[in-house]
Amino acid sequence: MKHKTKKLKAIKGLLDSHEGIKSEPYGNRIRKTIRIEVSSNEDITSYISELLKVCYYCLDGNGMFVSPAYRSTIAEYSVTKVIELIMQLLPHGQMHCLDRINEVLQNKANNDEKKEIP
Repeated sequence: MKHKTKKLKAIKGLLDSHEGIKSEPYGNRIRKTIRIEVSSNEDITSYISELLKVCYYCLDGNGMFVSPAYRSTIAEYSVTKVIELIMQLLPHGQMHCLDRINEVLQNKANNDEKKEIP
């Protein structure tokens, strides 16, 4: 029994240090996340653009992106999953932050203009 416990602990240690899917408690459920490394906002938009192209070609009917083993899979379902991924990749927080920065810069510019008027 102790040998099995050691094996399970070793396996858990390997899974915890793995860079793939991470699990964390989220209310009554367990949230699983993956990580995509990007170098810039341009990199994020590049990912989104390429994923949208895949959806376009799939829905166009000229390309079938389903493995022969999964012929029963509907293309629209695959597109739906990709669009969900795209929505999660959209940098909403960054865009909100940029809007706030823009407001601060505009307010500073307006205040500087008021000071210059005699």
